[in-house]
Amino acid sequence: MLENEGYDMRRKLQNLGIPTPELISISDSVIIEEYIQQGDLYRAFSDGKNSTLAFQAGVLTGKLHKANYVFTDNKSQNYLVASDMSLIRTDLGFIQKKASIFSRSIDIGSFLASVIDLENSQYQAIERAFFYGYKSETKHSFPYLSIILRNLLSFGFASNHTAMVQNMVRDSSQTL
Repeated sequence: MLENEGYDMRRKLQNLGIPTPELISISDSVIIEEYIQQGDLYRAFSDGKNSTLAFQAGVLTGKLHKANYVFTDNKSQNYLVASDMSLIRTDLGFIQKKASIFSRSIDIGSFLASVIDLENSQYQAIERAFFYGYKSETKHSFPYLSIILRNLLSFGFASNHTAMVQNMVRDSSQTL
């Protein structure tokens, strides 16, 4: 995990076009990054920010997948919103060099599961924008396991179970 949080991985991500917070200090027990005042992406969605941020998250996920890496823990809370409304990826500890359909599906499923408890029309807009961002970068639709894994992971993420169930049962066929 420390290797993934370190300077080399941050340079690698920067070269892929995936911004990360500036690493100030790292040791065996402490990681200190620059402070991003605007907060995380889930909070931005909860505050009604538009889905162009979801498009950006899809693009960043797609860039990593094209390089045969996965975040593994790709929840919206691991994206920070910069003052210019761009996204910064944090919590790099679980990045892995993998290109399997399953690992890419986990990335997509964990992102969607992390926002599935938002109001239905907002969730739909986020899912659609994330899909279009991902597809614009990879030229592929979501792997077929993504929605199944989203549904399984949702139980661990959702705080609003009514909205979660409504979003789970709606048609997500456009994203496959």
